[in-house]
Amino acid sequence: MQGAYFTFDKTLKIFAEGFTPVYRENGDFWRLHLDYGKAGYPRELGVYSHQQNTPETVKTEDGLRIIYDSVKAEDGSVHDIKLTLEVKNADGMLSFSATMENRSDVRLNELQDPFLDYVSLNGELKDDVLYLPNGLGRRIPNPHRYVGFCHTEYMGADYKNIKALFEYPAALSMPWLVMESGNKSLYMGCHSKVCRWATFTLYTEPREQAHTPYMCACISSYPVVNPGETVSYGDFTLAVCDGDWRKGADIYKESAKKYLKPVTRSESVKKLNGWQRIIMKHQHGELFHRYEDLPRVFKEGQKYGIDMILLFAWWQEGMDNGYPNYRPDEMLGGEEELRKAIKEINDMGGRVVLYANGHIIDVATDYYKTEGYKYTMKDFERNEYREFYMFTDNGTLLSHGHKCFVNACHGTEQWREKLYELEKRHLDLGSNGTFFDQLCCAFRLCFDKTHSHGNRIDLDGELRTETVTEMRKMVDGETHIFGTEGVMDRVSVQVDFVHGCGVGMTYTPDAYPYIFRYIFPDIPVTNRYLHDEVSGWEKHLNYAFVFGLLFDIGLYRCRAKTIEVCHNYAEQVKKIIDLREPYRAFFTDGKFDLPDQTFPAGVWAAKYTLDGKSILTLWNDSADTVAVNGTEVKPRDIKIIEL
Repeated sequence: MQGAYFTFDKTLKIFAEGFTPVYRENGDFWRLHLDYGKAGYPRELGVYSHQQNTPETVKTEDGLRIIYDSVKAEDGSVHDIKLTLEVKNADGMLSFSATMENRSDVRLNELQDPFLDYVSLNGELKDDVLYLPNGLGRRIPNPHRYVGFCHTEYMGADYKNIKALFEYPAALSMPWLVMESGNKSLYMGCHSKVCRWATFTLYTEPREQAHTPYMCACISSYPVVNPGETVSYGDFTLAVCDGDWRKGADIYKESAKKYLKPVTRSESVKKLNGWQRIIMKHQHGELFHRYEDLPRVFKEGQKYGIDMILLFAWWQEGMDNGYPNYRPDEMLGGEEELRKAIKEINDMGGRVVLYANGHIIDVATDYYKTEGYKYTMKDFERNEYREFYMFTDNGTLLSHGHKCFVNACHGTEQWREKLYELEKRHLDLGSNGTFFDQLCCAFRLCFDKTHSHGNRIDLDGELRTETVTEMRKMVDGETHIFGTEGVMDRVSVQVDFVHGCGVGMTYTPDAYPYIFRYIFPDIPVTNRYLHDEVSGWEKHLNYAFVFGLLFDIGLYRCRAKTIEVCHNYAEQVKKIIDLREPYRAFFTDGKFDLPDQTFPAGVWAAKYTLDGKSILTLWNDSADTVAVNGTEVKPRDIKIIEL
């Protein structure tokens, strides 16, 4: 890490040895956004540092305190808000915090601090590379060009700036990013013990206007300081590193040790290869399986090394229906038949884990109408967030709309108790564990101050982490396991398995799963989004092989009667499982890293190290044979190579 330092003369500028950004003249180093709270008045009134009067500055033992006794908004109005910014230099990194004392009649919704406003970072903008923990990871060359494509054409204030948003804990699995520029890497991260919502925001100049190209990079947080309140936010960190993105990842990893609470995964979990994801009864009423069919379905998957069924839509109402009811269905065979099927699969050495949703409520249920409506998340204008998952058969009527869901808030004890009740019921039915969908994705800001979070709207991640901590206690991790959907640092470390969701779960040009695997190599995560033998299906499986992903086999979007409908797919899964088996401990207990050597375009590889020994997983998707340690890997082939 390169020691960073700052200067202050009306604006704050960050430097390090060999790191010399060109900052924009009259640029910002913080921004606020205010809200009058009245119909017809601005709801997002900008306050920019470059428009303020000269602040009071106080040198501190390890940095600088910058004090504004009031602030001026972009429309010229002045507001009685005292803003105190702290910049500290510790261990070669810069930390930022802010205290906002609202003595005005407006609400301070958003803080953007730190805020870098530059023409160039440490080289030309087009040569920069952005690394994001977006899902498993994403690599974006020329981020200036990328942000320019985020123009809304109509909905946003693109005439001021074009912006790209990367939200934690929504799209981002960890709260940081790295911008590689020249021979340096700029790390920007949140190191708070409290899991708060943060948006890593990138801005560029307006399109097709006479502006020198520039970039802004900032962390947006949401203190929502009401009149009469004083709120402090902090633990925002900047660092300048020699080397690639891994230096920044190491900074985050060291900080995260203070608040992450990882579980120890059992040997039985480490033997998991993946699952068949099965829908028994769909939203529109179509039946695909009865309970008595499940042992046969399991045996067909077991032939290919898949020893678990993740069972969806096993309840009376069917898929994405009736939440949170979840009662066995007589049409499918009844409760005793379900218990019998699970036991038979257990006797064959397999598992059945039952589905429930930990986040949404069906508005058509009596539960919602009688009490659930009290526990829902509310948006900026106190409306319920609503989602519409609409599945159809071969007609057209249902595509016009027939299912509506609301989001439950984990800031209500009643919703948490409902989930605990459901988990106990699942286990009582004989399930080998519990899977609660969406506990680790689809996060929201909640403006319902009657919930336990009160005026702090940004605590959804923190509250869900608390819920998962309690739910995890109900299973032993050996005979009964616990999992959810989506990758996010605070939650994923506490579960036995993760149903992949987001970038990097399958092969795409910008996928860069090295990021999440580098920090969390031991978290069992499935691949996703491959539903049949579509063109290029082998790429997706080989990609999962390289990065140690488990297999989510949900053929025909989980509607297949048997795994045999995609025989070639199943055979490739078995090939990969058999190839991995002698090296299983490397994938479950080893250290993950990039390969030491550089490979030609089209060659994917990852390094796993355990007890002083290393292996390389390699997939050659190029047209040429590649040689590693005397082993040749032909085009389209996969291999594990001992180093």
